[in-house]
Amino acid sequence: MKDRPVVLISAVCGDIGGGAVRALREASLRIIGCDMKEGCPVSNVLDAFFKAPAASNQDNYLSFVKEIIRKEKVDAFLPISEPEIEALSERRDDVESTGVSLLLNNRLIIENFIDKLKMIRFLNGLGVKVPKTMPLSTYDGTFDFPIIIKPRKGYGSKRLWQIEDEFDLAYVKRKDDGFLIAQEYVGCSDEEYTTGVFSDGNNISSITFRRRLGFGGLSVEAEYAESPFLDELAAKIAIATNLCGSINIQSRRIKENLFVPFEINPRLSSTLSLRKYFGFDDAVWWLDALWGKGYHYEKKFKAGKMVRFVSDYYFEMEKFVKNVE
Repeated sequence: MKDRPVVLISAVCGDIGGGAVRALREASLRIIGCDMKEGCPVSNVLDAFFKAPAASNQDNYLSFVKEIIRKEKVDAFLPISEPEIEALSERRDDVESTGVSLLLNNRLIIENFIDKLKMIRFLNGLGVKVPKTMPLSTYDGTFDFPIIIKPRKGYGSKRLWQIEDEFDLAYVKRKDDGFLIAQEYVGCSDEEYTTGVFSDGNNISSITFRRRLGFGGLSVEAEYAESPFLDELAAKIAIATNLCGSINIQSRRIKENLFVPFEINPRLSSTLSLRKYFGFDDAVWWLDALWGKGYHYEKKFKAGKMVRFVSDYYFEMEKFVKNVE
Protein backbone atom coordinates (compact mmCIF):
# COMPACT_ATOMS: atom_id res chain seq x y z
CA MET A 1 0.00 0.00 0.00
CA LYS A 2 1.31 3.42 -1.00
CA ASP A 3 0.63 6.23 1.48
CA ARG A 4 1.93 8.92 -0.86
CA PRO A 5 2.82 7.60 -4.33
CA VAL A 6 4.71 9.24 -7.17
CA VAL A 7 2.07 10.17 -9.75
CA LEU A 8 2.40 10.96 -13.45
CA ILE A 9 -0.41 13.11 -14.90
CA SER A 10 -0.78 13.89 -18.60
CA ALA A 11 -2.24 16.93 -20.40
CA VAL A 12 -1.35 19.15 -17.43
CA CYS A 13 -1.43 22.33 -19.53
CA GLY A 14 -5.18 21.94 -19.89
CA ASP A 15 -8.01 22.62 -17.48
CA ILE A 16 -8.69 19.01 -16.46
CA GLY A 17 -5.03 18.01 -16.15
CA GLY A 18 -4.23 21.13 -14.16
CA GLY A 19 -7.19 20.44 -11.89
CA ALA A 20 -5.98 16.88 -11.37
CA VAL A 21 -2.53 18.14 -10.36
CA ARG A 22 -4.02 20.38 -7.68
CA ALA A 23 -6.48 17.71 -6.55
CA LEU A 24 -3.74 15.11 -6.06
CA ARG A 25 -0.96 17.35 -4.73
CA GLU A 26 -1.39 16.57 -1.03
CA ALA A 27 -2.02 12.86 -1.67
CA SER A 28 1.18 12.43 -3.70
CA LEU A 29 4.84 12.25 -2.77
CA ARG A 30 5.80 13.73 -6.13
CA ILE A 31 3.76 14.77 -9.17
CA ILE A 32 5.27 14.51 -12.64
CA GLY A 33 3.46 16.29 -15.46
CA CYS A 34 3.58 15.92 -19.23
CA ASP A 35 1.87 17.60 -22.15
CA MET A 36 2.28 18.16 -25.88
CA LYS A 37 2.40 21.89 -25.13
CA GLU A 38 4.99 23.89 -23.26
CA GLY A 39 4.29 26.67 -20.79
CA CYS A 40 2.46 24.78 -18.07
CA PRO A 41 0.17 26.88 -15.81
CA VAL A 42 0.67 24.44 -12.90
CA SER A 43 4.47 24.22 -13.25
CA ASN A 44 4.85 25.68 -9.76
CA VAL A 45 2.91 22.72 -8.35
CA LEU A 46 4.78 20.02 -10.29
CA ASP A 47 8.00 18.33 -9.27
CA ALA A 48 8.98 17.77 -12.92
CA PHE A 49 7.54 18.41 -16.40
CA PHE A 50 8.17 16.71 -19.74
CA LYS A 51 6.99 17.53 -23.24
CA ALA A 52 5.07 14.55 -24.63
CA PRO A 53 4.63 13.28 -28.19
CA ALA A 54 1.15 12.86 -29.67
CA ALA A 55 -0.70 9.72 -28.64
CA SER A 56 -1.70 9.20 -32.29
CA ASN A 57 1.69 7.54 -32.77
CA GLN A 58 1.21 4.83 -30.16
CA ASP A 59 4.72 3.39 -30.33
CA ASN A 60 6.43 6.77 -29.79
CA TYR A 61 3.95 7.78 -27.12
CA LEU A 62 4.20 4.55 -25.14
CA SER A 63 8.00 4.54 -25.35
CA PHE A 64 7.94 8.06 -23.91
CA VAL A 65 5.55 7.10 -21.13
CA LYS A 66 7.51 4.01 -20.12
CA GLU A 67 10.77 5.98 -20.06
CA ILE A 68 9.25 8.63 -17.75
CA ILE A 69 7.84 5.91 -15.51
CA ARG A 70 11.26 4.29 -15.28
CA LYS A 71 13.23 7.51 -14.88
CA GLU A 72 10.95 9.11 -12.27
CA LYS A 73 10.02 5.84 -10.47
CA VAL A 74 6.32 6.50 -11.05
CA ASP A 75 3.82 4.48 -9.03
CA ALA A 76 0.57 5.62 -10.68
CA PHE A 77 -0.26 7.21 -14.04
CA LEU A 78 -3.40 9.31 -14.63
CA PRO A 79 -4.03 9.94 -18.36
CA ILE A 80 -6.32 12.88 -19.06
CA SER A 81 -6.95 13.28 -22.80
CA GLU A 82 -9.14 10.85 -24.69
CA PRO A 83 -6.54 9.99 -27.38
CA GLU A 84 -4.16 8.97 -24.57
CA ILE A 85 -6.86 7.03 -22.74
CA GLU A 86 -7.72 5.13 -25.92
CA ALA A 87 -4.06 4.38 -26.70
CA LEU A 88 -3.34 3.20 -23.16
CA SER A 89 -6.46 1.03 -23.07
CA GLU A 90 -5.30 -0.79 -26.20
CA ARG A 91 -1.80 -1.32 -24.77
CA ARG A 92 -2.71 -1.57 -21.09
CA ASP A 93 -0.74 -4.76 -20.40
CA ASP A 94 2.37 -3.32 -22.04
CA VAL A 95 2.33 -0.24 -19.80
CA GLU A 96 1.40 -2.11 -16.62
CA SER A 97 4.35 -4.45 -17.20
CA THR A 98 6.52 -1.57 -15.95
CA GLY A 99 4.91 -1.97 -12.51
CA VAL A 100 2.89 1.24 -12.75
CA SER A 101 -0.79 1.36 -11.73
CA LEU A 102 -3.12 3.06 -14.22
CA LEU A 103 -5.99 5.33 -13.25
CA LEU A 104 -7.83 4.08 -16.29
CA ASN A 105 -11.37 2.75 -16.60
CA ASN A 106 -12.03 -0.78 -17.82
CA ARG A 107 -12.18 -1.60 -21.53
CA LEU A 108 -15.98 -1.88 -21.56
CA ILE A 109 -16.32 1.73 -20.38
CA ILE A 110 -13.66 3.14 -22.66
CA GLU A 111 -14.79 1.30 -25.79
CA ASN A 112 -18.45 2.24 -25.31
CA PHE A 113 -18.19 5.75 -23.90
CA ILE A 114 -15.29 7.23 -25.84
CA ASP A 115 -17.43 6.72 -28.97
CA LYS A 116 -20.58 8.83 -28.67
CA LEU A 117 -22.63 6.67 -31.04
CA LYS A 118 -21.69 3.46 -29.18
CA MET A 119 -22.54 5.21 -25.91
CA ILE A 120 -26.08 5.98 -27.11
CA ARG A 121 -26.55 2.38 -28.23
CA PHE A 122 -25.18 1.07 -24.93
CA LEU A 123 -27.57 3.18 -22.84
CA ASN A 124 -30.42 2.24 -25.16
CA GLY A 125 -29.67 -1.38 -24.34
CA LEU A 126 -30.05 -0.56 -20.64
CA GLY A 127 -33.49 0.92 -21.25
CA VAL A 128 -32.28 4.49 -20.62
CA LYS A 129 -34.04 7.25 -22.56
CA VAL A 130 -31.51 8.92 -24.89
CA PRO A 131 -31.64 11.39 -27.79
CA LYS A 132 -32.22 9.89 -31.23
CA THR A 133 -28.75 9.59 -32.76
CA MET A 134 -27.35 8.26 -36.05
CA PRO A 135 -24.39 8.70 -38.40
CA LEU A 136 -24.71 12.01 -40.26
CA SER A 137 -24.39 10.15 -43.55
CA THR A 138 -27.66 8.32 -42.85
CA TYR A 139 -29.64 11.25 -41.41
CA ASP A 140 -32.90 11.46 -43.36
CA GLY A 141 -35.00 13.89 -41.35
CA THR A 142 -36.13 11.25 -38.85
CA PHE A 143 -36.02 13.96 -36.18
CA ASP A 144 -36.66 17.63 -36.87
CA PHE A 145 -34.41 20.69 -36.65
CA PRO A 146 -32.64 21.86 -34.68
CA ILE A 147 -30.21 18.95 -34.58
CA ILE A 148 -26.75 18.61 -33.07
CA ILE A 149 -23.86 17.43 -35.21
CA LYS A 150 -20.62 16.34 -33.56
CA PRO A 151 -17.80 13.80 -34.01
CA ARG A 152 -18.15 10.27 -32.67
CA LYS A 153 -14.93 10.87 -30.73
CA GLY A 154 -13.58 14.08 -29.24
CA TYR A 155 -14.27 16.53 -26.47
CA GLY A 156 -14.29 20.23 -25.61
CA SER A 157 -17.02 21.23 -28.12
CA LYS A 158 -14.65 20.76 -31.06
CA ARG A 159 -16.42 20.31 -34.41
CA LEU A 160 -19.83 20.74 -32.82
CA TRP A 161 -22.68 22.44 -34.68
CA GLN A 162 -26.30 23.24 -33.90
CA ILE A 163 -28.10 22.90 -37.23
CA GLU A 164 -31.25 24.92 -37.79
CA ASP A 165 -32.19 24.18 -41.42
CA GLU A 166 -31.34 22.36 -44.65
CA PHE A 167 -28.89 25.07 -45.69
CA ASP A 168 -26.81 24.59 -42.52
CA LEU A 169 -27.08 20.83 -42.89
CA ALA A 170 -25.72 20.87 -46.44
CA TYR A 171 -22.76 22.99 -45.31
CA VAL A 172 -21.80 20.61 -42.48
CA LYS A 173 -22.36 17.48 -44.58
CA ARG A 174 -19.53 18.68 -46.83
CA LYS A 175 -17.26 18.47 -43.78
CA ASP A 176 -18.25 14.91 -42.92
CA ASP A 177 -15.24 12.60 -42.80
CA GLY A 178 -17.40 9.61 -41.97
CA PHE A 179 -17.12 10.21 -38.21
CA LEU A 180 -19.81 12.84 -37.68
CA ILE A 181 -23.11 11.96 -36.04
CA ALA A 182 -26.50 13.70 -36.00
CA GLN A 183 -28.30 13.88 -32.68
CA GLU A 184 -31.77 15.01 -31.66
CA TYR A 185 -31.77 18.34 -29.82
CA VAL A 186 -33.35 17.79 -26.42
CA GLY A 187 -34.25 20.24 -23.66
CA CYS A 188 -32.49 23.57 -23.55
CA SER A 189 -29.01 24.82 -22.67
CA ASP A 190 -30.31 26.35 -19.42
CA GLU A 191 -31.21 22.86 -18.19
CA GLU A 192 -27.89 21.10 -18.76
CA TYR A 193 -26.41 19.00 -15.95
CA THR A 194 -23.12 17.26 -15.26
CA THR A 195 -22.94 14.29 -12.90
CA GLY A 196 -19.67 12.97 -11.52
CA VAL A 197 -19.79 9.25 -10.71
CA PHE A 198 -17.24 7.30 -8.68
CA SER A 199 -17.07 3.68 -7.60
CA ASP A 200 -14.30 1.74 -5.86
CA GLY A 201 -15.88 -1.48 -7.10
CA ASN A 202 -18.06 -1.84 -4.02
CA ASN A 203 -19.63 1.53 -3.26
CA ILE A 204 -21.04 4.10 -5.70
CA SER A 205 -21.29 7.86 -5.17
CA SER A 206 -22.41 10.68 -7.46
CA ILE A 207 -22.72 14.46 -7.43
CA THR A 208 -24.59 16.73 -9.86
CA PHE A 209 -24.29 20.35 -10.93
CA ARG A 210 -26.43 22.40 -13.26
CA ARG A 211 -23.94 24.07 -15.56
CA ARG A 212 -23.33 26.66 -18.26
CA LEU A 213 -20.61 26.07 -20.82
CA GLY A 214 -18.09 28.66 -21.94
CA PHE A 215 -14.63 28.80 -23.46
CA GLY A 216 -13.44 25.50 -24.88
CA GLY A 217 -16.63 23.71 -23.88
CA LEU A 218 -15.72 23.94 -20.19
CA SER A 219 -18.17 24.54 -17.34
CA VAL A 220 -17.83 28.24 -16.49
CA GLU A 221 -20.84 28.44 -14.18
CA ALA A 222 -22.24 25.65 -12.03
CA GLU A 223 -24.84 25.26 -9.30
CA TYR A 224 -25.12 22.28 -6.97
CA ALA A 225 -28.23 20.25 -7.73
CA GLU A 226 -29.78 17.35 -5.82
CA SER A 227 -31.32 14.80 -8.19
CA PRO A 228 -32.49 11.34 -7.07
CA PHE A 229 -33.17 10.53 -10.73
CA LEU A 230 -29.55 11.19 -11.73
CA ASP A 231 -28.21 9.41 -8.64
CA GLU A 232 -30.21 6.32 -9.67
CA LEU A 233 -29.06 6.65 -13.28
CA ALA A 234 -25.43 6.96 -12.15
CA ALA A 235 -25.74 3.82 -10.02
CA LYS A 236 -27.39 1.91 -12.87
CA ILE A 237 -24.59 2.77 -15.29
CA ALA A 238 -21.86 2.09 -12.71
CA ILE A 239 -23.27 -1.37 -11.98
CA ALA A 240 -23.77 -2.23 -15.67
CA THR A 241 -20.16 -1.29 -16.50
CA ASN A 242 -18.43 -2.65 -13.36
CA LEU A 243 -17.11 0.85 -12.74
CA CYS A 244 -14.01 1.11 -10.58
CA GLY A 245 -12.94 4.68 -11.12
CA SER A 246 -14.54 7.91 -12.26
CA ILE A 247 -16.85 8.85 -15.15
CA ASN A 248 -18.95 11.89 -15.95
CA ILE A 249 -22.52 11.96 -17.31
CA GLN A 250 -23.83 14.95 -19.31
CA SER A 251 -27.61 15.30 -19.44
CA ARG A 252 -30.48 17.70 -19.98
CA ARG A 253 -33.68 17.93 -18.00
CA ILE A 254 -36.76 17.68 -20.19
CA LYS A 255 -39.36 17.26 -17.40
CA GLU A 256 -39.45 17.90 -13.67
CA ASN A 257 -37.93 14.52 -12.84
CA LEU A 258 -36.73 13.26 -16.23
CA PHE A 259 -33.21 13.78 -17.47
CA VAL A 260 -31.85 12.58 -20.81
CA PRO A 261 -28.11 11.71 -20.91
CA PHE A 262 -26.45 12.64 -24.20
CA GLU A 263 -22.76 12.04 -23.42
CA ILE A 264 -20.60 10.15 -20.94
CA ASN A 265 -16.91 10.94 -20.43
CA PRO A 266 -14.88 7.82 -19.51
CA ARG A 267 -12.52 10.00 -17.45
CA LEU A 268 -12.29 12.84 -14.97
CA SER A 269 -13.95 16.05 -16.17
CA SER A 270 -13.55 19.82 -16.01
CA THR A 271 -15.68 20.00 -12.83
CA LEU A 272 -13.03 17.99 -10.97
CA SER A 273 -11.88 20.90 -8.79
CA LEU A 274 -15.49 21.95 -8.15
CA ARG A 275 -16.43 18.46 -7.00
CA LYS A 276 -13.42 18.35 -4.68
CA TYR A 277 -14.49 21.67 -3.11
CA PHE A 278 -17.89 20.11 -2.37
CA GLY A 279 -16.27 17.08 -0.73
CA PHE A 280 -16.51 14.73 -3.72
CA ASP A 281 -12.79 13.94 -4.00
CA ASP A 282 -12.90 11.33 -6.76
CA ALA A 283 -9.33 11.84 -8.04
CA VAL A 284 -7.92 11.04 -4.59
CA TRP A 285 -10.43 8.21 -4.06
CA TRP A 286 -9.40 6.66 -7.38
CA LEU A 287 -5.73 6.86 -6.43
CA ASP A 288 -6.45 5.28 -3.03
CA ALA A 289 -8.53 2.51 -4.64
CA LEU A 290 -5.46 1.34 -6.57
CA TRP A 291 -4.02 0.15 -3.26
CA GLY A 292 -7.23 -1.17 -1.77
CA LYS A 293 -8.10 1.82 0.39
CA GLY A 294 -11.75 2.61 0.96
CA TYR A 295 -13.29 6.06 0.68
CA HIS A 296 -15.88 8.08 2.53
CA TYR A 297 -18.07 10.70 0.86
CA GLU A 298 -19.40 13.30 3.25
CA LYS A 299 -21.37 16.15 1.69
CA LYS A 300 -19.96 19.54 2.74
CA PHE A 301 -22.64 21.83 1.30
CA LYS A 302 -26.36 21.52 0.60
CA ALA A 303 -26.27 24.43 -1.87
CA GLY A 304 -23.68 26.50 -3.70
CA LYS A 305 -22.57 28.06 -6.98
CA MET A 306 -19.29 28.39 -8.87
CA VAL A 307 -18.09 30.87 -11.47
CA ARG A 308 -14.86 30.21 -13.38
CA PHE A 309 -12.66 32.93 -14.87
CA VAL A 310 -9.77 32.87 -17.33
CA SER A 311 -6.37 33.58 -15.77
CA ASP A 312 -3.15 34.82 -17.36
CA TYR A 313 0.15 32.94 -16.97
CA TYR A 314 3.55 34.25 -17.99
CA PHE A 315 6.60 32.15 -18.86
CA GLU A 316 10.30 32.59 -19.58
CA MET A 317 10.17 36.31 -18.87
CA GLU A 318 13.46 38.22 -19.14
CA LYS A 319 13.73 41.75 -17.81
CA PHE A 320 15.82 44.42 -19.43
CA VAL A 321 18.97 45.07 -17.45
CA LYS A 322 19.80 48.75 -17.26
CA ASN A 323 23.37 49.72 -17.89
CA VAL A 324 24.84 51.52 -14.92
CA GLU A 325 27.74 53.80 -15.88
